[in-house]
Amino acid sequence: MELQVKFPLGASGPRGRASALAARHPSYRVEGAGGGAQVSVRLELPGDWRLLDGFSTLLRGEEVSYTADGAEVSAEELFGGLRCFLRKQRSGKAAREWCTPDSLGDRQLFPCRQIRIYDNDHLTPNSWYAFGSVAEDGAFQVDKEALTERVLEDLGPCVRCPLLDLDAVAETVASLPDRIDPARDPGWRYRETKEGWKVSKAPGEASAEPAEAPPEGHRSLLERLARSVRGGGVPVVGGSVGSRNVPDAGYGDVGGMDETIALVREAVELPITHPEIFQRLGIRPHKGILFHGPPGTGKTLLARAVAHESGAHFIAVSGPEILNKYWGQSEARLRQIFAEARAKAPSIILFDEIDSFASSRDAMSESFEATLVSQLLSLMDGLNSLGRVCVIATTNRPEALDPALRRPGRFDHEIEIGLPDAGARLHILKIHTRRMPTDPELDLEQIARATGGYSGADLEALCREAALTCMRRTINLRDFERRIAPRQLAALSVTTYDFRTAMKRVGASIRR
Repeated sequence: MELQVKFPLGASGPRGRASALAARHPSYRVEGAGGGAQVSVRLELPGDWRLLDGFSTLLRGEEVSYTADGAEVSAEELFGGLRCFLRKQRSGKAAREWCTPDSLGDRQLFPCRQIRIYDNDHLTPNSWYAFGSVAEDGAFQVDKEALTERVLEDLGPCVRCPLLDLDAVAETVASLPDRIDPARDPGWRYRETKEGWKVSKAPGEASAEPAEAPPEGHRSLLERLARSVRGGGVPVVGGSVGSRNVPDAGYGDVGGMDETIALVREAVELPITHPEIFQRLGIRPHKGILFHGPPGTGKTLLARAVAHESGAHFIAVSGPEILNKYWGQSEARLRQIFAEARAKAPSIILFDEIDSFASSRDAMSESFEATLVSQLLSLMDGLNSLGRVCVIATTNRPEALDPALRRPGRFDHEIEIGLPDAGARLHILKIHTRRMPTDPELDLEQIARATGGYSGADLEALCREAALTCMRRTINLRDFERRIAPRQLAALSVTTYDFRTAMKRVGASIRR
């Protein structure tokens, strides 16, 4: 955690002792002069905990401002979230001894004493297998979403703890079984409670199978939990804790956007790969880039591509994922996103559908939404690293955004990504058919001319439907049990006819 502390300069008393304490730190500086002079110091936790602990006592009741990871926080909020951490540091105990005390024995499930969900030998409201219900087939379905909500509730402000390993918390939930069937597993038995039928461990050790790895293409529970807690990108299951997330898509996967790619490379990639240019010119690169245009035009794909080409850590957050029913958690998620981006810089943060949570504050009906926008503005203003962290946002409705977000220093560079023209459509069609077996007579130029109004996503869907049309035309699918002969597979070849037929099923989404 990066923490900036500012307070009035003092020559005597508690304020003077705090000023002398701060002067020992290499980041110490004095801003202003005379009676308005202020001490400013930047701390890195957990390393600078002693200095912060001293400030908590010496500056109690003083006019102090705290900024944690770019977001201003009150002393009550900051020290409330760090209370457990500071107690641990004062005790001199190792993190393992403090965070996972021996008194809990093997019952402790998570690597944090604040999370009060245990692996009990019998059913209690705090047992992990108390979360869920019995399905129609008689098996108990473990509700991992409810577990996630309980983890959030238990952590509360302690989500700020510098020692908290969110990846380990997420992996613990991911490793729990998705279902328990007492009819097949003698280690478990049914138990009737006031809330309905549950399960409990039978005498001896229960043997429910751990959850299988999530299928490829599906977001793992690890990602869902980590996003719930901090809203940021995380390593996938099997990745090392703290590993960087760099997308696979490159510029070669983005069709028909040569001019747009050039603009994006200049605004995003160049500051990351060649910051010396901006240092020489004495200017700062754009902090925020806004991609706007119709749905399906490749805004998200382009953001992933620039992250891949620049080697930047990529944090993709869908707008609705930011929102949380618990007070203050949405703002905490935003702070965690920016904290992760700083820790793993160079980084790119992508807010997909930003209008879902950052629309104009004048039109908002809920005060928490306005607070969320204010938090985002504060975090954007706190980005001072030269091009090391870039924020990209996408929207279909730029006019719905809060005007403050589009001012200089925020999302001040806007790039419109419109529907592709005939040449761009041809490029996109070639990308999506490059691995298909196609007929030599297939005329993609003709298809490109006939698909006016199609977006990139529409063209991808069209290519998929054309391939399926080819399959239906070539192979008899009435008998699924019959083996498909190699000659039938070899006969699969997508033709212009298949594309023409597919166009009757897949039209331009903008016309729907």
